[in-house]
Amino acid sequence: MKSLAIVLALATAASAQGLGSGAPADGSAAAGSAAASPSAPAGGGSAATGAHGGSNGGSNAGTNGAAGNGGSAGTTPNAAPNGGSAGSGGGSAGSGGGSAVVIQLPPEFGEPEVSAAASPADLKLGDRFTLFITATYGAGVEVNLPATVDLGDAFEIKRTSSEDHVRPDGKHVREWQLDVIAWDLGEIYVPPVPVTFTLGGHGGQLLTNAVPVRVTGVLGEADDPKLMRADAPPVMLKSRDWLWVWIGAGALVAIVAAVTFVTLRRRRRRRVRTLVGSLAPAMPRRIDMTSERALERLLAIEQSGVLERDGERKAGYSEMALVIRDYLGARFRFPTAERTTSELLRGLVTRAPARDHALVEKWLGKCDLVKYGGLRATAGQAGQALADARELVMQTTVEQHEEAAA
Repeated sequence: MKSLAIVLALATAASAQGLGSGAPADGSAAAGSAAASPSAPAGGGSAATGAHGGSNGGSNAGTNGAAGNGGSAGTTPNAAPNGGSAGSGGGSAGSGGGSAVVIQLPPEFGEPEVSAAASPADLKLGDRFTLFITATYGAGVEVNLPATVDLGDAFEIKRTSSEDHVRPDGKHVREWQLDVIAWDLGEIYVPPVPVTFTLGGHGGQLLTNAVPVRVTGVLGEADDPKLMRADAPPVMLKSRDWLWVWIGAGALVAIVAAVTFVTLRRRRRRRVRTLVGSLAPAMPRRIDMTSERALERLLAIEQSGVLERDGERKAGYSEMALVIRDYLGARFRFPTAERTTSELLRGLVTRAPARDHALVEKWLGKCDLVKYGGLRATAGQAGQALADARELVMQTTVEQHEEAAA
């Protein structure tokens, strides 16, 4: 703990009158006695805190003073054993000519000062207020709050912050601000908050003052029943019944969905009839994207008129053969673009049913006669080849649909 030394100096005149005597220059003591606070001239006895006399018995005076070789003086002066005469080498007096005392103060003189206050002090139940905790301390002191501050069940701490500053007199000030909610009614007190500190390598703890707060309820403090409303009778609460609204909305959505489905189905049927032509009555109810793309390309060939012109009819056969090759490759999942007719048919043996294989072989054979055999097909024969190509697509689609259903 930090010690505080207070030095008290007392000075008196050099006159004796029974209070003390100074030693002459030759070092002899007057009447062999000394007062409680004697003063010595130059060359005589010396006075100081815990003063010690000369080596040859010179008389000294001072608080707790001790003389050398038998000469001693204290609060109650005593003569030296040699009759108060100083030795040949008498003690020398200090220039101050006074005496000093050291007083050790208790450690609590260095403790910090702590206090607490609340703002606002009047509040409603559940309101927040700020609890200010202030510690004032000197240099070398460390102060802090415990890791967890418990204010009891009536208070709830939501947030804690702190700030430090130094006063003009050099004192340090640390202020904690606790955001607190009051959960009890009446005149209640925030309990003292412990503040820990360290001083000179030792630790301690102080408590702040208790802080009063006044908490009122939502209805205030009115005790007069007339100021409060009486119990009201039950009231029938009216609410809208949205059940029929939701039923009507659901029915409307269902009707719109049905109309949309029928419209799209009719449009698709018309589109399929356009794609397959005379095969519409025998077509399956649904065709997949692979068949639809092949039928669209065949329809484009028909609408282009290439099969009706003698000079371009052979090219029309080549276009139909390319459509069927691409369709077979996509339907049975194997490459057909670079294969000859015989290679393509060998590839279909393990992939397509025997009926489809025979249908493809028959159609590609007639087409090759026009492409490579020099056969000059008429417009009627070209139209029949186009119809046979559409039937090939539809027949293989039906087969796939039936296999999927099985």
